[in-house]
Amino acid sequence: MAARVGLAIFGFGNMGKIHFKNCMISPRADVRWIVCLNVNDAKSMAESYNLQTKCLSTDEANIDNVLNDKSVKAVIICSPTDTHENLVIKALEADKDVFCEKPITPDFKSTAQCYELAEERHKILLCGFQRRFDPSFSQLHDNLQNKALGNLRLLKISSHDLAPPPLQYIKASGGILSDSTIHDIDMSSWLAGSKPTSIYVQSSAFDKDIAKHDCDLVVVTIMFNNGVISVIDNGRQVSYGYHQKLEVLCDKGVLNVTNRRVDQLEVSSAEQSVIPSIDQHYSTRYTDAYRLILDHFIDVIQGKCEPIITKDHVLQVNKLVEAGKKSQTLKTPVYL
Repeated sequence: MAARVGLAIFGFGNMGKIHFKNCMISPRADVRWIVCLNVNDAKSMAESYNLQTKCLSTDEANIDNVLNDKSVKAVIICSPTDTHENLVIKALEADKDVFCEKPITPDFKSTAQCYELAEERHKILLCGFQRRFDPSFSQLHDNLQNKALGNLRLLKISSHDLAPPPLQYIKASGGILSDSTIHDIDMSSWLAGSKPTSIYVQSSAFDKDIAKHDCDLVVVTIMFNNGVISVIDNGRQVSYGYHQKLEVLCDKGVLNVTNRRVDQLEVSSAEQSVIPSIDQHYSTRYTDAYRLILDHFIDVIQGKCEPIITKDHVLQVNKLVEAGKKSQTLKTPVYL
């Protein structure tokens, strides 16, 4: 049996906690360090599971000490977006494999440079597009690859949070396209299996506080070279749960992934029918996906497979996000 992979986690918000818990249940992962702003929170969780994980603040000296630890083989970066680039570069220069939550950096050029550095150092750089690993989406992708219903024509992706993130988060997120819609753009690009030719973004801001910094609702239309059209609606808030739907129209039929419900109990009587609510948060909707992408990262580290999420695909998504922001500003389609 291969030795457990020594890991350091940077950031301990929602994503840091998700990855930490998945590392705990993996027989192949060993979290040696957590580097974060909320050190007491990290220490409390580590101690509650009787772990020896060391927890440090985000001082540069602490980051360097962690990256100099030879027992750390790889890092998981889930700190705020504006810290990603510096941490990715430092980790790669310290000869660590890197898993980084999206976006790796805020723009195409710097993301490309990070991948070039990874190639120079012969290290892994994996972007956290976890939705590809969701069992339902993965099965749908396999159906498209096998052309079970003929050729793909239209993608319709609907993705909305129950509640917006804190305003402070929104300010540092790079905007809804970089922070949220990027997942839907990745799904579109992955499922379409072709190069994009244009993107058109329409946006609104219903929340007055968010409107000072960003929009909170977008509709995105992407055209692909093979004729496929993808239509995305993505927003920061709906009233009933974490809304995630995907519809795929093909020559000979349609494929659907619907909202997942918290349980399967339905109650019907003469007066009423009651069905369970849908998942309320991405951490519960994508439980399997987060676990499986960690497994994949470790598989790649251990030489069992090649990365599913490649440099070329991440850069294509980045290019679409940048073009989308331009379209949003100009209020016209942008051709690639």
